[in-house]
Amino acid sequence: MRVVYVSPHATRGGAERVTMDLVTLHRHSEVDPVVLFLRTGPLVEELRRLGIQTEILVAPAMRNVLAAERTKRVLAQRLQALKPDLVHAVMAWGHGYGGAAAALAKIPAVWFQHDVPNFRRPESLLAALTPARRILANSALTANAQHRFNPRRIRIEVVHPGTRLPKEPRQVRRRRGRAGLGFGDSEFVVGMVARLARGKGHPTLLHAFKSVYAARKDARLVIAGGTPFGLDPGYPVEMERLAASLGIADRVRFTGHTEAVTDVISALDAVVHVPDGPESFGLAVIEAMAAGTAVVAADAGAVREIVEPGVTAMLVAPGDHESLATALLALHDDPGFRERMAEAGEGAARTHFDATEMTRRVEAIYREALA
Repeated sequence: MRVVYVSPHATRGGAERVTMDLVTLHRHSEVDPVVLFLRTGPLVEELRRLGIQTEILVAPAMRNVLAAERTKRVLAQRLQALKPDLVHAVMAWGHGYGGAAAALAKIPAVWFQHDVPNFRRPESLLAALTPARRILANSALTANAQHRFNPRRIRIEVVHPGTRLPKEPRQVRRRRGRAGLGFGDSEFVVGMVARLARGKGHPTLLHAFKSVYAARKDARLVIAGGTPFGLDPGYPVEMERLAASLGIADRVRFTGHTEAVTDVISALDAVVHVPDGPESFGLAVIEAMAAGTAVVAADAGAVREIVEPGVTAMLVAPGDHESLATALLALHDDPGFRERMAEAGEGAARTHFDATEMTRRVEAIYREALA
């Protein structure tokens, strides 16, 4: 099958990471991928270096109706030239363009929905009205919301995203990550590995860590991640100032964007995932589990589809820095419990959240959609 992926962004975010895994893990005997981005970014050259055909067609915002319709026609002409068997649209914006262009070109399309549909966003409405052979939802939460949004749609398949499972032993990764961050093995290091963006819960974590450090002087905090898509460049400075105002600046390490994500996660004693609002999935949670690191997560969104509370992760009330601090202190004070949770999480990730198995599932859905 030749499959054209239509992705809104070429900068690495959650949906883009899943797309990168799919296009690079397909069996050549099954799928010949082509990636078409609606914005430029670093993933363009990254894919080209891997030998994957990658193109850019800059698309306007969908509220610019006339320009959007012209872009859909241009995209349809490009799809006719590429002659794919299937179009795979990523997110609502990608389907609003890719799915619509596929319909114009009379090419079947599937839509991988990575975000919960929202009536206030025009791309959600347009995508819901655009034809698709299958809708793939990254969680039951997303699938149920899509059913409510348009209950007459065709079958929606829940496909939980996967992650690349580390091949090196955990202790090897941990030592390398700790050396890179400059931490000793005896220090208790917690962290958040996520886009440095509003809504991810950084203030909640910083306030919680203030309490943790007041009680346990061996505690250290790592905040890893850069600003997404070049937006809100002042937010990292805002968070650094918050750390200073809380009196913990010398105990907090802001790494910025890092490519050594697995090493950083492996270096931590606990990964914190506490977004302000419910998320449609939680890639950071499965990445931490796969790395063999204990997880503390906000009990909201799709997180209960991923973890077993008290076994593979500790869950806390969203936005509650006091309950987060209590959970982190419990992990600090009981290394055995922390280790058992990390091992259970690693086993669950290998069983349920392997990116290769996710890719095979998607390939099977492609075949069904074309049958």
